[in-house]
Amino acid sequence: MKITNKYIINIIVANLLWSFIPIVATGLFKDVSILTILFLRFLTAGVILLIISILIVLVNNYLQPEKKISLKALFTNLRHKNRRFYNVRTYNYYFLIGFFGIILHILFYFLAIKKTSIPFAMVGMLMTIIFISIYEEGMNYEKFDVFRILFIIMLTFAIIIIVFVSFQGAELSGSPIELHGFLYLVLYAVTGSFLYISIDRDSFSKKELQNINLNRYYKIPRALIKMSIAFITGVIILIPLSYIFIFLPIDTDITYEVESFFTNLTNIGSILIRWEIIYLIVFATILPYLLIFLANVNWKSTNLTYSQWNSILGLIDPMSTLIFSVILVNQFFPLEYLMIVIVLLVITIVFRYAHEVKNVVHAYIFLKIKKGFLKILSLKILKFYGVRQIDSLIGDYDLLLHIKLNSFKDFNNLVNRKLKSIEEILDLEVQFINKIEKN
Repeated sequence: MKITNKYIINIIVANLLWSFIPIVATGLFKDVSILTILFLRFLTAGVILLIISILIVLVNNYLQPEKKISLKALFTNLRHKNRRFYNVRTYNYYFLIGFFGIILHILFYFLAIKKTSIPFAMVGMLMTIIFISIYEEGMNYEKFDVFRILFIIMLTFAIIIIVFVSFQGAELSGSPIELHGFLYLVLYAVTGSFLYISIDRDSFSKKELQNINLNRYYKIPRALIKMSIAFITGVIILIPLSYIFIFLPIDTDITYEVESFFTNLTNIGSILIRWEIIYLIVFATILPYLLIFLANVNWKSTNLTYSQWNSILGLIDPMSTLIFSVILVNQFFPLEYLMIVIVLLVITIVFRYAHEVKNVVHAYIFLKIKKGFLKILSLKILKFYGVRQIDSLIGDYDLLLHIKLNSFKDFNNLVNRKLKSIEEILDLEVQFINKIEKN
């Protein structure tokens, strides 16, 4: 438990660092284009993360010559087909995450802040959590229990209060929230949902699984390369696409940002050394990603997984952002309403934790195996995450798997993506323990 608590701190610190992003970015909006901010932040961070990943490999190979990590293999794997993401090549998968899940996501986030307010933009974060919950229920990844319903209700009440206060503030300032502000908010929530859903759909090749078994730290440079490629390719494709808005017959907010971007290019060096840009690159991108990658690799919880704690503690970001925006940049939000929203979000965290704990899956899986493959498959299946024990049977089935997993998403992945993909398994039957009936 001591180790788990240590890496929970990584997640908390990463979310706190992210919560300062809109506060820092608003100081740039007056004279720096949003596209310039995106270009400098993610291109620079992508290059630095790539260098760090290479250095980690070199240091590892020097200190652990018996557990070397192949730099060539890390890049060769980019051609591996991702079976968990429509069989696209890994480099295409990273690009899609980078452009649609990160670059466009942050673009719409900054536009929502610029055209509305920081508190109003927080609605997009909360909407993202609701969208993901609905998606996971529709895909049968999670058990939709009373705690999940309650935390969605709490989020809904928080959204209503934030919207109400934001309209009050807009009216007092004489800058009403317009339709395009709502549009950016929805697009921000949609792209955020895509990022959350797709970023964990990364499949490992057989060679990579061997490398991970040899050296668990293999995941760190691999993850860093993943994000660096996502950042760099996402930014690179954004630039030529931005030209389209220049030739559109109507002016849009993005048209203005594109024109400002090309103007900013003449003094890009002076913009790069501004403290706001440095914070966004180092403390809002490189450092938090390093923290969460280290937590993911070293996680040894016997209760909840890293991804479950990450989803629970992810609410720290919007809650802290709301508090800091009121304290540091005087965003309009009466204290009584602020306290109510904070209490609602804290209750949401409690309900989300209760949901994740209750969502632990215990099950027996009966397997019928092709003749001659019993011993080979037993050794292979025992390595699968969640398989605690395997017993031999006599009768209609050959093997009994004792399963304990932390979510229906993990259970769905084990049964439908791993076990059912093995041709030598002729039949499969699931029996849940503790009266859990949903598959």
